[in-house]
Amino acid sequence: MALHTLGSNANNSLSALTFEPASVLSPADLAAIGNSIVGDGEFAATNPKGILATGSTHSSTTLDTLVHTAGGPLASIQVGALALGVGIPPGTFVVQILSPSSVLLSQAATASAAGVRIGFIQPTRGYNKLSFEGRLEIPGGRGTLLVKPGDVIGLDNTGWPILLSAATLAYPGSLWTFT
Repeated sequence: MALHTLGSNANNSLSALTFEPASVLSPADLAAIGNSIVGDGEFAATNPKGILATGSTHSSTTLDTLVHTAGGPLASIQVGALALGVGIPPGTFVVQILSPSSVLLSQAATASAAGVRIGFIQPTRGYNKLSFEGRLEIPGGRGTLLVKPGDVIGLDNTGWPILLSAATLAYPGSLWTFT
């Protein structure tokens, strides 16, 4: 068996929240993360519902210069589609189709950048993969994890969940940062 090194393409690019009891964590924050968890099958080459593209963000709600890279065609992006990508806050949806290569998002991107990898999927409404009881469902039938207060749930730019324990983040030698 060969070991490999796992890293990230960008520092501090994961959207994340600290899991807390319902008295501390807002339902909107929980839903933003929980409803943005996406299974790897959503973007499989055989799934025409998942749309992968590159585009430009502008620290605003406009996402433009979209170029198709995989999955369904750009013309199949619908109002209400979940938008996933670096710099796009969890729970962001398409609210208007502006042109064949630009859309208006429900939340502003956190930065301006060109060539950002973007995913669009039609979400499963009313199905939150994270509960206040601390159950985090891992997509694809992989099971459920128990999240404890202080743990951090992050999402990569494709909506895949990453769980870090509070102890891991508090460890002085940890390579993870959380701001």
